[in-house]
Amino acid sequence: MDLRLNNISHAYEELQVLKNIDLDIRQSEIVCIVGPSGCGKSTLLRLIGGLEQPQVGEVQQIGEPPPGSLNPLTYIFQDFALLPWRTVKGNVSLALEDHDLGSKERGRVIDDVLRRTGLAEFGDALPRQLSGGMKQRVAIARALSVRPAVMLMDEPLSALDSQTRELLMGDLIDLWMNEGFTACYVTHNLAEAVRLGHRIVVLSRRPGTCR
Repeated sequence: MDLRLNNISHAYEELQVLKNIDLDIRQSEIVCIVGPSGCGKSTLLRLIGGLEQPQVGEVQQIGEPPPGSLNPLTYIFQDFALLPWRTVKGNVSLALEDHDLGSKERGRVIDDVLRRTGLAEFGDALPRQLSGGMKQRVAIARALSVRPAVMLMDEPLSALDSQTRELLMGDLIDLWMNEGFTACYVTHNLAEAVRLGHRIVVLSRRPGTCR
């Protein structure tokens, strides 16, 4: 499934945040969106994900999501968004519990994504027992569990120290080499975008426009 953004503009009252954004996100590519603080990067991601509706323009989904996809679009945030009282398996399970899956099928999916993200030995651990990088791996595993067409990643590595960030970038590259996932990846770090992105979209200062 591809995404197509047609002439997206958005404002909050008198504050124009985005203007005339045209963008294609094609299957199996990572598109990195970079730009200065306040230029509308996170707003654009919310519009893509349907959390808000653009005042002008439209976001189109072109084609079909992957077979068995439970959520065509899913988010990964910078703050991990893990429930501290749930284990790693419990946090991944959270994304599946509103879907019509039996307990055996849900367990199979959880075990599969933990294996794919290098967390198979940590299923019973609590978030407080994990490093920052491992917590973000849990968030990635949770996103993968719903077999999304596109992952929407909002500065997912910005809360990590530089060494952990480098390691997790390597993990993401390995994961893409194995699975060819599609992602729209927001970052303020140009070096990160150059390393991860197949294409880089630069937003200007507010109102954000594509360059």
